[in-house]
Amino acid sequence: MATTINEIIRDSLELIKEEHLNLTPDNYAKVFCKVAKQKGVIVEDCQKVDKYTKKLDPNIVTDMKRFSISNVDELLAFLVAKLNRANEGDSLKMVSSLAILTKRVLQAITLLHDAKATSLANASLERLDFHQNLQSIDLVKEKWFDFISNYDDSYLKKLDAFGHVSKEDLEAMVRDLIKILSKDTSTELYRDIVPLIIATLVPSIASGMNDELAAISHELRTSPDVLGTPALQKEIKALIGKRIELDKTEVQKKISALDKILDEINKKLLELIQSSNLSHEQVKVIKADLQNINFSQDSFENVHVKLLNIASSLENETKSLSERMVSNQETITKLQNRVVKLESALLVAKQEVKEDFLTHVATKRALANEMSRVEDAFMRYKIDYTLCFIDIDHFKVVNDTYGHEAGDVILSTVGKILRKYIRQVDFVGRYGGEEFLVILPSTDLAHAIHFADKIRAIVEQFKFLYKNERIDVTVSCGVSQRSQQKSKDETLSTADAFLYKAKEAGRNRVMPVL
Repeated sequence: MATTINEIIRDSLELIKEEHLNLTPDNYAKVFCKVAKQKGVIVEDCQKVDKYTKKLDPNIVTDMKRFSISNVDELLAFLVAKLNRANEGDSLKMVSSLAILTKRVLQAITLLHDAKATSLANASLERLDFHQNLQSIDLVKEKWFDFISNYDDSYLKKLDAFGHVSKEDLEAMVRDLIKILSKDTSTELYRDIVPLIIATLVPSIASGMNDELAAISHELRTSPDVLGTPALQKEIKALIGKRIELDKTEVQKKISALDKILDEINKKLLELIQSSNLSHEQVKVIKADLQNINFSQDSFENVHVKLLNIASSLENETKSLSERMVSNQETITKLQNRVVKLESALLVAKQEVKEDFLTHVATKRALANEMSRVEDAFMRYKIDYTLCFIDIDHFKVVNDTYGHEAGDVILSTVGKILRKYIRQVDFVGRYGGEEFLVILPSTDLAHAIHFADKIRAIVEQFKFLYKNERIDVTVSCGVSQRSQQKSKDETLSTADAFLYKAKEAGRNRVMPVL
């Protein structure tokens, strides 16, 4: 008998688990009696309902058969309801109406566009239609309780990124989303893009289309929406194509001019060498050096080096020629004149070098050219720019204390820092001994001051080492915006004045202060 009771207990627990019932005393007792009955085992506690039923009025017993009463608690509930029922017919109608109302609510839930709620509502309707017993209803109640407890609508907050969306009503939510999606933001977008387009159209080499660019720049600033029209897009493409062709033509002209100069040097050099009765092999060497220069492919630096080598060869040959042509003063004079012209040409070439040999930033001459270019863009197209003077504090003390080699290391490192942290559109050059100038196109005063302070902080924290010795270095900065000044020169002088104030205020700072 003990083994049978243990089997009933085990099977009861498994059945409760299979039917997803809560393990309560009532559920356990009900399932236990059901399993015991199936196994043919008579348990006294499970026979109480039959025992009490035999003592009831036959009419009440007949009424009980309409309900699935399986334990004493359900019997007591039935009897209490029977006693409290004022009108049996009205109660039955009430139960029927509540059942129909429940079905209608469940049917309404299936229409609310929530997949989980719809699935659960359909399952509940099926239970009410085909499994109308207390166990089924309790199971449905538990499922709905779990749904309410675990329901999470936080995903709706993701809609806030697109604007105000009403989440209390599905129809209002759809209406708000349609309003957001149909909103036209093209005007704001065009207004932001216009300065960038104008900046890309500003002439770089050629200058034969400035009037056309000025006209289209004015049109874009006045009416940014025209960017969306095919006609203006076609016009911009045409202007870009025209600018490219003009730049190509201008470059070809400059290359052609350099080629002519080189040919002339080559011709005169050959005449000079031939008249001096130099060996044929010497003539071939110098001529080959000249012919190897290709202005269309070589960089300016390579051309510069090759010209210096040719000049060196010419200088050596000139010495030999001078010794052998002492008797011919007229020839010597002509040779000297040609050498002077070549040295002058080389001097011009040196002046055209754009990169400072020590810091690898632009030279002062290149800075002047870039200043002229951004000033022209400001005057023609109102493209603003800001200047930032950066000066190394106590640089003379560093040179006096550690030597000029240490000073060169610091200059080179500061130049490297500036080249690393400027944008591609920015321009940095060495303005003086330890002074640098940064040109910041399309940048207002506040952002330029932020940039200068960033550079100041980086330099202050940088570990400058010379012969394993740490050198503390700081910089002072002065900033000035072109649109706030009357001229380019006044912008430069204002930035320089603020640099002087920064040094007076204790150095290692940026002026003006916002």
